[in-house]
Amino acid sequence: MQSPACIAGARAWWVGYGMAEAMQPVVVGLSGGLGNQMFQYAAGRALAHRLGHPLSLDLSWFQGRGDRHFALAPFHIAASLERAWPRLPPAMQAQLSRLSRRWAPRIMGAPVFREPHFHYVPAFAALAAPVFLEGYWQSERYFRELREPLLQDFSLRQPLPASCQPILAAIGNSDAICVHVRRGDYLSNPVAAKVHGVCPVDYYQQGVAELSASLARPHCFVFSDDPEWVRGSLAFPCPMTVVDVNGPAEAHFDLALMAACQHFVIANSSLSWWGAWLGQAAGKRVIAPSRWFLTSDKDARDLLPPSWERR
Repeated sequence: MQSPACIAGARAWWVGYGMAEAMQPVVVGLSGGLGNQMFQYAAGRALAHRLGHPLSLDLSWFQGRGDRHFALAPFHIAASLERAWPRLPPAMQAQLSRLSRRWAPRIMGAPVFREPHFHYVPAFAALAAPVFLEGYWQSERYFRELREPLLQDFSLRQPLPASCQPILAAIGNSDAICVHVRRGDYLSNPVAAKVHGVCPVDYYQQGVAELSASLARPHCFVFSDDPEWVRGSLAFPCPMTVVDVNGPAEAHFDLALMAACQHFVIANSSLSWWGAWLGQAAGKRVIAPSRWFLTSDKDARDLLPPSWERR
């Protein structure tokens, strides 16, 4: 049996979420980097909008983690932010964060809906509040009817800094092709390397050649976590600018610059995906890798919107 102190602590957490109120929320558990968090937010936002209930974002996954952080603060998100165990010392928060994510919803009777597999889950559309969403939700089908509000939600609260303005101007003065090259942990992390892998050079060269052939003023803007590799390894039949003005903590600036482009050759990366999805140019073309994962245990059939071109 749970101790009264444990139950009281959990009750305090869920009251913080509004679980004792008439307008009980849709709660989304956030995890991962910027792109993953955007998928999780978008799915929760769409469900909360459909139900007419508030949205809360559970940040407990980030407690005690030095490699990942809540990354949606620079945007106009429409949600409240909640943390489990907010008054405990950081070391204890780290120990309890996983426990809180697993047990607090159950203790208070809030249904937990866990994504059973990677592709779209039709049962998602029938959910009711209160509910705790736990998963990746990487399909436009969860939120495509909310595109216009999400474009606003994912707009920056502050203008792009001065360091980004010349890039933005160059994008506006050309038929800009955004090219995203993800390497980093896809090479250095054995788990990520086994699941994802990196897109080959031929994929990028053929994608850019295909897009640029029909453009009057093609110009590639390449975003990468390995800009020096890009400079030494990629060559395109049009001018190329390697965008390296933003650091790892400024991915939101890169995302805004990506979205300003007209066409896209993306990597098998959620940040790539969102850069292309947020693009609003008329006649936008998106070229995406036909194989998103190296492993066969994830079905990515719903990951790419129907209009995107697999290569």
